[in-house]
Amino acid sequence: MLRGKDRLIVALDVPTVDEALRLVDTLDNVSFFKIGLQLFLTGGLPRLLQSLSQKQVFVDLKVPGDIANTIAAVVDVCVTGNVTFLTLSESMPPPAIKAATMARQARGSERPKFLTVPYLSSLDASDLPLVASGERDLDHVILKRGRAAIEAGCDGLIVSGQAIGLCRAAFPRPTIIVSPGIRLAGATSDDHKRHCTPAEAIRLGADYLVVGRPIRSAPDPREAARGIITEIDQTLDDLELSGRSADTGGPAAQTSSRPRVSQP
Repeated sequence: MLRGKDRLIVALDVPTVDEALRLVDTLDNVSFFKIGLQLFLTGGLPRLLQSLSQKQVFVDLKVPGDIANTIAAVVDVCVTGNVTFLTLSESMPPPAIKAATMARQARGSERPKFLTVPYLSSLDASDLPLVASGERDLDHVILKRGRAAIEAGCDGLIVSGQAIGLCRAAFPRPTIIVSPGIRLAGATSDDHKRHCTPAEAIRLGADYLVVGRPIRSAPDPREAARGIITEIDQTLDDLELSGRSADTGGPAAQTSSRPRVSQP
């Protein structure tokens, strides 16, 4: 049963490793951080993984399909670095996903959990003709891609906005749902066409929320993170008091004091 401090993932989308580590030091109330392509290309991943050894780490590289040996090597690095989540490309074929799961199994590890993005939060239905020729129903595309990835061995999905509820209804836990595009009420959406507030994401069934610019650009990043953590916790408490779960909006299990989430 995770609380807000364990559900918030802060995106370290900054130019240098030193800047990333300064932000981590500032955010001493955050336990989970995301490393994306920008930092990876600096060559600083080993240093970051070592420095974040007491934190949880999400490596967001959207690893493309490749030969099994290459995929296994990437997974080995993540297992050694105790990475919690690793993203695989939406276009990765099922045999490549299977190779990733087999590499993890060979190391006797349950981590990293493999996630995929059925449809980027920077896109909406108007972009379908550009990325999914012949498709007109965005929900159908998200569910079709999500189901294919999960059936091939992925542990969860990265979805935003109302797609959170759509996917949670179709894929109950232990499927993990991570939501990017989190914005505070009244804030700019930046480049996320599909977004929601922390409270909305939790109510729809998200397990983890990825937040970047609203925290990094705040005058006081630590206080901004605290506010989001508080909003998550208040939403969880409201769901408990109303007797509803964050999974489907239905009655919460009597044996659980709070909505349960999949442990990484």
